[in-house]
Amino acid sequence: MKDALAKHDRVVRSAIEEHDGVVFTTAGDAFCAAFSVPQQALNAALDTQLGLAAEDWGILGDLRVKAALHTGNADERDGDYFGPPLNRCARLLSTGYGGQILVSSATANLVQDNLAAGIGLKDLGAHNLKDLERPEHVFQVMYKGLTSAFPELRSERPVLDAAEQVATGRQSHASQQWEPAYVALAAAAKAIDLEAEDLQRLGEAAFWTGRSDEGIAIREKTFGLYSREGKREAAALIALALADSYKYRLAKAVSRAWVARAESLINDLPQSEAYGYLLRWKSVASFETEGDSEKAVALAEEVIALGTELKNQSLRALGLQDKGRFLVAMGQVDEGMTLIDEAMVAAVSGELSPDATGRSYCNMLTVCDQVADYQRATEWSDAAQAWCEQHSDSAYPGVCRIVRAELKWLRGDWETATAELDRALTELHGFTLVVGSALYQKGEVELRAGHLTEAEDLFRSAHEHGYPVLPGLAELRLAQGDSEAASQLLSDAFRTDHLGPLARAKYLPALIDTQLSLGHIDEAKASITELEGVAGSCDSSAMRSSALHRRAVISLREGRTADAIEELREAIRRRNELQMPYETAQSRLLLAEAQHEAGFDSAARLELFSAKSAFTSLGANIDIERVEALIGG
Repeated sequence: MKDALAKHDRVVRSAIEEHDGVVFTTAGDAFCAAFSVPQQALNAALDTQLGLAAEDWGILGDLRVKAALHTGNADERDGDYFGPPLNRCARLLSTGYGGQILVSSATANLVQDNLAAGIGLKDLGAHNLKDLERPEHVFQVMYKGLTSAFPELRSERPVLDAAEQVATGRQSHASQQWEPAYVALAAAAKAIDLEAEDLQRLGEAAFWTGRSDEGIAIREKTFGLYSREGKREAAALIALALADSYKYRLAKAVSRAWVARAESLINDLPQSEAYGYLLRWKSVASFETEGDSEKAVALAEEVIALGTELKNQSLRALGLQDKGRFLVAMGQVDEGMTLIDEAMVAAVSGELSPDATGRSYCNMLTVCDQVADYQRATEWSDAAQAWCEQHSDSAYPGVCRIVRAELKWLRGDWETATAELDRALTELHGFTLVVGSALYQKGEVELRAGHLTEAEDLFRSAHEHGYPVLPGLAELRLAQGDSEAASQLLSDAFRTDHLGPLARAKYLPALIDTQLSLGHIDEAKASITELEGVAGSCDSSAMRSSALHRRAVISLREGRTADAIEELREAIRRRNELQMPYETAQSRLLLAEAQHEAGFDSAARLELFSAKSAFTSLGANIDIERVEALIGG
């Protein structure tokens, strides 16, 4: 047995480590391991079972072990993990049998759309686990070579009957506990036909737990029930929710059809909540599809007025943030951001529905990104942290996570940003356009790290998902030494796209770098002036620092070393305040060169050391040998 246990330990540890897992503790012959990606945990468990089955155990016969997988946020202390997710995983493990791999609903939800060929998940239903109040929906991993038939799980007591499950689901839904709500209502739906209101709750819970395909199917069924019952307003609200889902899947014709269906139901109900959301849909369409900002603002004002009249805070807040972002796009930044801030106050104070809170938060982050107001985005992101944690497994934070990831990589936390984006890609399966956004952000991180091949692949994939890949692709071409290609990409974009000032400002730094690379100094000066103008209109310190850095490049080329030093010091000050270490290091590197030109080699070496230290800490593969050779290290 001693030899068998040693062999067992080698097989298990090897399977865990081969899939990038970390064994954080052992207890007897049990291994507790953590993984950053759920699929890796599943593969490690599968390799463990297959590896043990392939061994010759001699007179002992077959050595059979059980495994359980669960996903959650645990507390870490001195290399060990604690907290409710570990308790749930241990309780799940205790219900199984040797040779069996059990998976919680949280993990199954994350892996089910990306299972390798031959791997399946068998639904074992909901089970009550010892000492845990919330039931667990359990799945068994199925694979050729694994035993598939086992006795009933050793759960503590049978699950609730259908009526009790419905009651539990309603209670969990009311407190926005989405996973328990889904588990309870889905279990009840297997035994009875749910009423339309409960089916709607199930559809919402499916959406909030990332089961988007199932959520759409449930909502379509709910629409049918409401229609047959003559509940026009309820049916219209479901139709608009479906239109939204299909919009983000780029199924435009289907989306428009659902909007038309909603309109036919409620055109004669102008004082209803559903009519307000139909107005909002038209407002957003006027802005995003028709490009008619004035019409969009007018419709948003109608939404605000109706929300106020109906005392519907969610509708009113959505109208406020819509009008705010439209005004920002029209150049009325201060007025627009004031409205967005007002909507966010209602969101973080818990006055709004989960849907309205998520939309307000996502739109706030997007607008802050457009005007490069990273400080405001961070402040609101911190204020909304409690809401994000409560909905950490849902689709809305998946969308928001993309913009939050940009804040993280701008502030130098590339590893966390990449992990956030990977998680978003898992959560947003099927939402084509926003998947493209996540891929693009990953490409930006790889580009900064100097991984040009990886960045190229990610930008191409983002493009395939319908997401615009500028300015990233142009910056990549510059890094590859192909200034002409970068110039062509940007010229085409400026010529063919009807870009507003903010959209142009997003492209201008790459355009200026391209112009400087090609020696077009006068054109670069004009572009810098334009960038400074937009920075002034929206009071963006990030844009100002970007313009200052590029003015310094021109100052150096024209022999105005003192001007370059002054411009770079101001750029560094602003970038330090914004906590943008990569950009700060870039300015420090250029400042080192300027100070050397001015004869201040001691100061130059200090800036060079700081830049090099920052790039090393970030993991950026930046070539600074030319500057080192120039200054002398």
